[in-house]
Amino acid sequence: MNVMRSLYLTNFLCICLVTCTCAFTKVTTSSRSKISRPVKKNKIHIHTSTSSGHYRGPRTIESNLFLTPLRNFESQITFLSSPDSYRTCIDAKGELHSDDVESPYVLCVAEEDDLPALSKMILEAFGAEAIALSSDLSSLEQALIQPGVGLLNAYSGAVAYTEVLSGLRNRMKDRLQNSDISIPPIIDATHADAETIAGKSSLVLVLARKQSDDIFGIDVLATVELRLQPTDAKIPFSYPWLDNVERKVAKFFGLNISPKDSDLQPYLSNLCVAESARGRRIGKSLVRCVEKIASDTWGFSKIYLHVDLENAAAFSLYKNEGYEDVGSRWNPFWAGGAADIAYFVKKLR
Repeated sequence: MNVMRSLYLTNFLCICLVTCTCAFTKVTTSSRSKISRPVKKNKIHIHTSTSSGHYRGPRTIESNLFLTPLRNFESQITFLSSPDSYRTCIDAKGELHSDDVESPYVLCVAEEDDLPALSKMILEAFGAEAIALSSDLSSLEQALIQPGVGLLNAYSGAVAYTEVLSGLRNRMKDRLQNSDISIPPIIDATHADAETIAGKSSLVLVLARKQSDDIFGIDVLATVELRLQPTDAKIPFSYPWLDNVERKVAKFFGLNISPKDSDLQPYLSNLCVAESARGRRIGKSLVRCVEKIASDTWGFSKIYLHVDLENAAAFSLYKNEGYEDVGSRWNPFWAGGAADIAYFVKKLR
């Protein structure tokens, strides 16, 4: 949802710049499904533990994916050992059920080298195109307007891509240094320090595979992000420090927007599936996976998220999975349409 809010802002500013030349246009979104990039052999870290639960440190193996397969953390996660019916389309090895047994999609933890392709996939799923020409325009009108619209969309896409990529790197900063799925180290931290630590410790999962027809790329099919944040219903920006600024501004104006919990809680965001793969229960599987991490690995009893009520597919998914409307909204006077975004919670145990 933080990506959606950033895209809304970017698109709004771009539209304002060309209002006089785009009177016959309308807002739209588009998505594609395939991402490619160079592949290299990459060392990935696997954490091992003693019987007392203390980590001995990482060992490394060779992988043809930049990503770290989730099954490498089998001792820390219960999702892969859950019943087949719970995992839906993901098998016990963390692979997507498919007829292509030689090159399956694998559920992985994203690393530094994955972020450019991941950012492109997120933009393609959410849509970064600012303007598309209406179908009722004449050929002459399209010819006159198309060059300006093309430049605007190119600029909008470049700005959005840069923001999404930079935001991912910022939110994953600490986790990129050592790939794992453990809870951010906030237990002994003050509340302010805990927010800072959590803001740099997002866990991002990706469903990806090596391209069968291109040895220099991989396909990214879906992704989801799990982080910790205050439960005040605020829709997060791409950069956590901006959230802190907005909360301070709200406090300055005397707005009483109190968190539902005294401590930070798990927050699910940026769930997206490539258009070509929708309808295969991939989104449901990723939601259940991060719920297992939040509950069994991180030790929390509930999880929060935002959902646009106009997104029927997302709303139906979360409702069917047991999420309920918290009943509060982040609605300071400058929030605009963000105040209409629903804030949901689910009890995990």
